[in-house]
Amino acid sequence: MRKEMNDIVLVDDNPAIRYGLSEIFKRRGYTVRTASDGFSALALLRERIPGILLSDLDMPGMSGFELLSVVRHRFPAIAVIAMSGAYSGVFVPPDVAADAFYAKGSNGAARLFEILWSIEDRDLRESMRAAVPIWISSLSAHECDGLAVSCPECVRVFFPAVAQVKGSTHSTSCPHCFYPLQLAIVTEPNQMDTTSL
Repeated sequence: MRKEMNDIVLVDDNPAIRYGLSEIFKRRGYTVRTASDGFSALALLRERIPGILLSDLDMPGMSGFELLSVVRHRFPAIAVIAMSGAYSGVFVPPDVAADAFYAKGSNGAARLFEILWSIEDRDLRESMRAAVPIWISSLSAHECDGLAVSCPECVRVFFPAVAQVKGSTHSTSCPHCFYPLQLAIVTEPNQMDTTSL
């Protein structure tokens, strides 16, 4: 096993599943970091990029659907395994940005290790990847007024409370993942710049 494939981030909102799987992986020599939702997982990815991300799909806050689409676009080298008790079978559910799928509750740990070993080949993973949509949470009607910003970390849209004074800069953070941001309100030119060299 390549060294980077020995590093796993495990994401699940169920603490018993996080603990149980984490212990199983550690006994097999894996380095495991755990998160309870997508936002916490993104914070772990900022600290150190793992070789493998294993994520539940149905979680509060940032779901696994959203997390996996963000990871696919921002960290394409990470091998991604989606897991869920809501889906069955061995194939990745449609439109889920994952390299493999693990059906919780219907497969044993042996199946999970088979999946881990099968996705170690990066060239094979990349050839299997298809375009998947970017999952986003829906916005309520009252949120759609004002200045909209898309967080570069979690890709969620938010509406910062900043004075929209052109040429001003503002320090803020994403209310979803708390990623720090510097916003600059730019001026739109009314006409073409005719300054010569």
